Amino acid sequence: MDTSQSDFQQHFSSLSDTALMEVKREDLVEAAKAIYDQEMDRRGFVTDDTSEEPQNVAQLSSGEELVNVVEFESVEDAAHAQEQLKKNGIPAYIAVAVPAAFARQAVSLLDPGVSDEELAALAESSAPPKP
Repeated sequence: MDTSQSDFQQHFSSLSDTALMEVKREDLVEAAKAIYDQEMDRRGFVTDDTSEEPQNVAQLSSGEELVNVVEFESVEDAAHAQEQLKKNGIPAYIAVAVPAAFARQAVSLLDPGVSDEELAALAESSAPPKP
């Protein structure tokens, strides 16, 4: 059976947000990947198809590593995803990320109790390597 682009569009657009996020992109044929990416984009979900492994974003005080599995541009979408994960017994946390160049400014705005030394260390850790 030959599946057309419109078939892929119809299929992906009919899926709930949860079902769409459960699709394993790597299992799709190339034509379906493009349509899948468009649908994820349309719904405001950010995908990173350059890396198949989740990226480490933080560590809990218990030492447990957190990984970034999906990114959202709206708080509502992130809260919905967090709720779905928690309903299924998966602990989930929402983080705020900014470009590295704005890290120091963001931290000082959100947590004015951070010392100048801590801000300097943050700026140093987020600075691009020197040639």
